[in-house]
Amino acid sequence: AQVELGIHEVQRLYLRSWIAWIDLLPGEVSFRLPFPGGMLLGSLLLLNLFAAHLRRFKLSWSKAGLIAVHAGVALLLIGELFTALFSDELQMRLDEGQRSNYSAHPREVELAIIDRMSADEEEVTAIPLGLLEDDAEFKLADFTVRINRFFRNSDFKQEDEAGAEYDPMRADRGLGVGIAVREEPRETAMNRRDLTSAFIEISDPEGNRLGRWLLSNALGEEQTFEVGGETRHMLIRQRRMYHPFSLELLDFTHERYLGTEIPKNFSSRVLLDNPETGEKRETLIYMNHPLRYAGLTFYQSGFDNNDTTSILQVVRNPVWTLPYIACTMVALGLLWIFLQHLIKAVTRRRKSPQK
Repeated sequence: AQVELGIHEVQRLYLRSWIAWIDLLPGEVSFRLPFPGGMLLGSLLLLNLFAAHLRRFKLSWSKAGLIAVHAGVALLLIGELFTALFSDELQMRLDEGQRSNYSAHPREVELAIIDRMSADEEEVTAIPLGLLEDDAEFKLADFTVRINRFFRNSDFKQEDEAGAEYDPMRADRGLGVGIAVREEPRETAMNRRDLTSAFIEISDPEGNRLGRWLLSNALGEEQTFEVGGETRHMLIRQRRMYHPFSLELLDFTHERYLGTEIPKNFSSRVLLDNPETGEKRETLIYMNHPLRYAGLTFYQSGFDNNDTTSILQVVRNPVWTLPYIACTMVALGLLWIFLQHLIKAVTRRRKSPQK
């Protein structure tokens, strides 16, 4: 399944679901049966572990190792549950000299409607991916947004070059005029993303149609419309997480092994600025030395644009310490059990008669 769907989709469908629907005859014929998902199996394992201890629990030093091992396994299962529920993996792309106060999700998009009230102030209405579907309608303050057609992943072509497999719908406003769109299978490669697109129709409060736009994260540019004498901006973009602080890329360094193009080390010297706390300092992010700040971890992940763009992996996992604690408990419990067996073996050997 991972070959066809990719690791993240497999995690969602099989490992982090209660019921996994597995296709036993992949291909033209679909024959799917329900199997226990990772969440259900983990819960049953955890329940079985607690039930066994409730029935046979005896607090003694001889059982301390076994209790520590089982407690560590239980904590590991609980930690994975919390990780699935509360963790996030995002990216922050920074050009040299650029400052940013948000990270973007590489595999999820949102429809953003932006009202710029001044040069440094804007109001953003973000509609998440889970609500984007054909014929979905969103009534905002003074206009209505309707999704005529939604493509989770898509391909573009000029209208005069498009075949019958392309959707007949067309935009009559904005950058998408004259462009045809067709549905594509979801991307599974780690270094590629879905090109999500949608035909969006805007209506005023009286229901008068203002036009139809083609929005896509592949276009990458904001498009505008006017309603009530005011200009609004809209685009489909990667889902954002805003931070109360900003990072500015001062310098990116990429070292290679001599005579090759193999990366030896790449690092980002960034300026961290937090207006709420007054903190302003420089720090260096490089391989295996992340920046941990405000519950987030910034890893040096990659680079782009001839070594002028740094790509930082941003991880939010409030329970990141649980696996370390769980593995330590298991290791100490096993060590205690092995020591007990060793002591018993040595004692028996000493008591055995000499031949």
